[in-house]
Amino acid sequence: MPESPHDNLRPLAGRVALLTNADKGVGRATAKLLAIAGADLALTVDAGELSPDFIVELQQFGSRVMSFDWPNDGSGVECARLARKVISALGRMDVLIANAHHRAHWQIDDVDMDEDALEAQYSGTLMATSALIRASVRFMENGGRIIALSASLADRVGAPGLADYAATRAAITAFCRGAAHDLGPRGINVNVVQIGSIQAELSEASSEMLEAEKQSNVLKRLGTPEEVAHAILFLAGPNSSFITGSVLNVDGGYNA
Repeated sequence: MPESPHDNLRPLAGRVALLTNADKGVGRATAKLLAIAGADLALTVDAGELSPDFIVELQQFGSRVMSFDWPNDGSGVECARLARKVISALGRMDVLIANAHHRAHWQIDDVDMDEDALEAQYSGTLMATSALIRASVRFMENGGRIIALSASLADRVGAPGLADYAATRAAITAFCRGAAHDLGPRGINVNVVQIGSIQAELSEASSEMLEAEKQSNVLKRLGTPEEVAHAILFLAGPNSSFITGSVLNVDGGYNA
């Protein structure tokens, strides 16, 4: 059936998207674009609560918007509980955007390494992402979309102090490629967006570091959260129906 103009303007109308870490940067920009596209939203934040003003802003686009607590440990049991809460509140789940962003920065031979931070890197990123995907697909139907956010660094040779960070990101990509095979027969697409250096994520960086990040990609600038959000929106929408098991680099050519 041909799409109506309304469908083109609001391609996610009637669909429910679960987005984690929705309160800032790429997550916040993505939530806004999803609402504009007509999706109803289930949103989580790492700590605290989603801003009531932001919820009202999203609701002005006509979306139902619900805020949920992110499981402290990201375990399978807790992620399953979160998925059930979303279904109970919004009736369905069509899109999952797993936006985990723990980043521990330690040399592997550093005797002062924060073991708790390192554990959070693995459990809060890799294990929580895989657990949330497993929990969510139980409720998805044909046409479901899973988008996991990763980092372009995962495809590079390496960087000092980021061995564990890169390892968890690369593992997410590998997991999603396998999940695409498992879920393809059900009509559920699984893709990864690998993100480069984004201005909003580097607010505390020195001017020297910012310049180095700019020079590391082909476009010689930092990206914006909105540029990443548009890529995510495409993969969440109907025009990505024949794309699965893929990695979309939104990194200014960092991996070129």
